Parts: sequence; C-alpha cells; structure tokens
Amino acid sequence: MADILQNKRKVYALGETVLDLVSNDGITFLAVPGGSVLNASVSLGRMDVDVSLLSEFGADKTGDLIDSFLKKNHVTTEFCLRHSNSKTSLALAFLDSNKNASYSFYHDVPEAMPDIEIPAFCNDDILLFGSFYAVKPNRRHFLLKILQKAVEARSVIYYDLNIRAAHAAEMDTLLPSFLNNISVATVVKGSDEDFFQLFGLTDPEAVYERVKRFCAILIITNGAKPLHIFTPLFSKSYAAKSIIPVSTVGAGDNFNAGFVYGLTKTTFGTKQLADIQVTDMDKLVGCGLAFATETCLSNENYIKGDFKTDFWKKYI
Repeated sequence: MADILQNKRKVYALGETVLDLVSNDGITFLAVPGGSVLNASVSLGRMDVDVSLLSEFGADKTGDLIDSFLKKNHVTTEFCLRHSNSKTSLALAFLDSNKNASYSFYHDVPEAMPDIEIPAFCNDDILLFGSFYAVKPNRRHFLLKILQKAVEARSVIYYDLNIRAAHAAEMDTLLPSFLNNISVATVVKGSDEDFFQLFGLTDPEAVYERVKRFCAILIITNGAKPLHIFTPLFSKSYAAKSIIPVSTVGAGDNFNAGFVYGLTKTTFGTKQLADIQVTDMDKLVGCGLAFATETCLSNENYIKGDFKTDFWKKYI
C-alpha cells in the first residue's frame, strides 16, 4: 500500500444514527454519537479520509450536537436527512464484566422515507453499509436505490450484517433482503453469531460455501478469537491482539473502518479484490484489527486518529 498512499478515494457510509448511552453500572451513562456506520465514518474522518454519512436523525438538540460532532470530525453530512417532527433515536448500551454490551433501542423516525439526494457514485468510491437498517422494510426502497447506483458505478461495496438478537424472530421474513445485500457486495463481513442466525451454521467453511454463491470475499469474526478470511484464492485466520478492554462498543464497526481505510490506500476495485493476494489482505486486516483494538481501549466508539505509517504491522 505504501506506493500509493496519496490516493484519495471517496467513502460513503450508509446506516442509522443514534445517541449511544453507555453504562457500566446501569445507573450512570456516557453519551456519545453512535450507530454502526456512524462510528466507522468518524474514525475514517479522523484519518483524513473523504467520507460522507448517509443517514437520518432528528432536527432536535441531540441531532444538532451529533451533526456538529460529525462535522468537527471531518464527516460530510450533506446526505443526512433531519426529521423536523421526530427526535433522534437512542441506544442504551449496558456493559458486562468483560465490557461487552447488551442494547435497548428507542426509535422515533417517520414510517415513510422522503426522497433525498443520492450520491453520484464513481468507480473508485467505496460504499460501507450494514446493520438492521440495511434490511429494515420501511427503508428498503431507499437503500435499494443507493445500492443500485453503487453497483452501476462499479464501486466497491462493503456489507456488515451486524444482526441483533432482538430480530431473530424476523429472520425468515428478512432472509431475502439479507441475501440480496450479500449478492451486491464486494466484501461481506459478519460474526459467527450473525451467520448462525442467518443460516443456522457454525462452521466457517460451511458459511463460505453458502456465501460464495453470491459474494467472493467473506470475513467472519468471533469476538476476541481469531477471525477468518475467505477468498477464491485462499483462506486464512488472524488472531486479535490480547488487551484489557475499556469498552467493546464500536469494535466491529471500527474493524470495518480500518479495512475500508486500508482500501482507500489502494486502487483495488471489485475485480482486483476478487484476485487479492495474501500479503495485500494482511495489510487490510491489519488495519481493521488496529482500528478495532484502539477503539476498545477508550470510552469512545472511534479511534483517536493518531496512527503512524505502517501501524498495521504490529496487529497481525
């Protein structure tokens, strides 16, 4: 990646916006802007990536604070919709003794999504999207319009399933939307729990047999255990650095951010990624692990943005 570090690729991050209220004891809470792709976009902005958030939140005081926070962290908000008659959604995150979070969500958004401007995607652009927002029935039409534009432009598409346990009862209904998202993606990432809920499978190789019909590159994470990468040319496991976490909120989101950050330092398009070599994948995964690890060492949902050149090397 070092020979083309000056390459500037545009990243679009599509997903929900919430205010995270994080608690260790269930009594006191730390408020931070959140949402899976928002977390990733802030880390990318802090690393001087040209990133735009595509999202929606309230035209209230909380929304004003989030909008100001995004701009302060170099995230463009021109494609964010502010709902004048709705409040910004909340997510309560309760940390256990291992600093893993369980969530309660409180949403207040309109049932219908008005038409908003869609970016003019280019071949070099990267679209990051995921979580329940990506299969939400009343946002499906909006999401498909964006995916269509990104596919037509041959942009790189990174999809993180990020399935919440609360939606397990809806999996049969939502499965076609999940499969459609997987089929347009260049890279699919999910946890072992995600793929158990989606396919009822626990063996990583069996999961890839299902996914590779639709998408050639698969990333499977498993908490602090090694993650698995599958491509048409190879498969490989990567161990995460052993740390004592402050909070794991945003860890998976920031693996996504790091991987995408690595992509912004390359000229890899969809075809080149399908033929990616192990040494190049090492760099992308190293960036992902670095972002995830650094996020776990603070109360924020994002990295601080002070990595040095080749920082990824110590994480693989």
